[in-house]
Amino acid sequence: MRLDHLHIQNFRCYEDAHFDFQPGFNLVVGVNGSGKTSLLQAAALAFIDYGNTVDTSTTSFGVENIRLVMSKFEGRVRLDRSYPMSIHAKGKAVSLDEWRVVLKLEKDSDTSDDSLGLSTDDLVEDVDDGGLIDLSILAFYRANRRWESAGISAEYAAQQKISRFDGYANWSNAVTDLKDFESWFIGKTLERMQNILEAAPNPANLDDELAWVNRAIQTALPEAHDLRYDLRAQTLLVDLGSDRTIPFNSLSDGQRGLIALIADIARRMCILNPHMGKDVLQNTSGVVIIDELDIHLHPAWQRTIVRALKTAFPKVQFIAASHSPQIIGSLRPEEIIVLDNGDSSHPRVSYGLDSSRVLEEIMGAPQREPEVESLLSALFSALENNNLEDAKACLLNLKTEAPDLPEFARAEALLKRKEILGK
Repeated sequence: MRLDHLHIQNFRCYEDAHFDFQPGFNLVVGVNGSGKTSLLQAAALAFIDYGNTVDTSTTSFGVENIRLVMSKFEGRVRLDRSYPMSIHAKGKAVSLDEWRVVLKLEKDSDTSDDSLGLSTDDLVEDVDDGGLIDLSILAFYRANRRWESAGISAEYAAQQKISRFDGYANWSNAVTDLKDFESWFIGKTLERMQNILEAAPNPANLDDELAWVNRAIQTALPEAHDLRYDLRAQTLLVDLGSDRTIPFNSLSDGQRGLIALIADIARRMCILNPHMGKDVLQNTSGVVIIDELDIHLHPAWQRTIVRALKTAFPKVQFIAASHSPQIIGSLRPEEIIVLDNGDSSHPRVSYGLDSSRVLEEIMGAPQREPEVESLLSALFSALENNNLEDAKACLLNLKTEAPDLPEFARAEALLKRKEILGK
């Protein structure tokens, strides 16, 4: 599964727009209101016929997503929805290279070309017949994800029967709750205990799905290991470093969000493709969409999250949105989609830039507070024009407002030199 191109018409803020995507990582950036979330939702909507066929629950992107057009008539203002809403996708989905999703006027019925749904029906039938077919991951992690514990019991988890298609559960809002997440970890912990008992008295070093998921977590957070369910504490635990064991729900929002995101993608892959064995995370392809990738993450983790996702899941196409200069600076220009007034472009340079240059060159934001920037400009302008008294006043003012600026050393050296030369 892969998305190469989207043609969006009358969807949320987009009247008629085209977007191209890389097979690997795609980061959408832009100011608030530029259409980042709308683009991610359109990307998810492109796969709605696939998702609704493989997931037991039905996802609907309803009329509220259709673009509103304002019209005025004799002093009255009205808002009308602009039909048809159309998502024309090119890429790879089951056997298709191209497909559409269309929402027409209610009287004309809601429809799509149905080709993706029909192709997915055939896929489901083949899997139900026992075919060892590779399934692609599909998941949309929205900006409001919280990763709060669902309080699942071991008794509940032990009774669950897992189908391969459970890897698509709640795909369009992948963190609706943590019930499936916790249930899977409880089940795999019980499965590991049974395997150890059956292997007694010489249990091997088990390399199981829990181990594979934990290795994926360590690509993003090396000090975190052994996320598992503890039957005595009746909760998920994770080890941090060599001497701390912490309940999953007691982690910071950043720790919990990072661990859970990686673990959830990995466990979905394990459910979808059990026949792949220990190579499942390396060989499962698909599309994962993440809004506000940087949410709750420390800047140091923001700098490494993209590399971690690429390393842990090398065949996945990621489509994400973020405001983080650290994340932007970790990607190459072709991996970044800059939105500006409905248009999209790639930055001239991005990879390796420090955060201040990313802010100025890509995000169009000043590197520092405008007031401080203005005072610095006035300071060096006064020095250049030999207005030393004005320069001293600017320097004193700046030290009051921002006492630790690195520019002070150069300004004071210039001021001292000019005073000596003036004598």
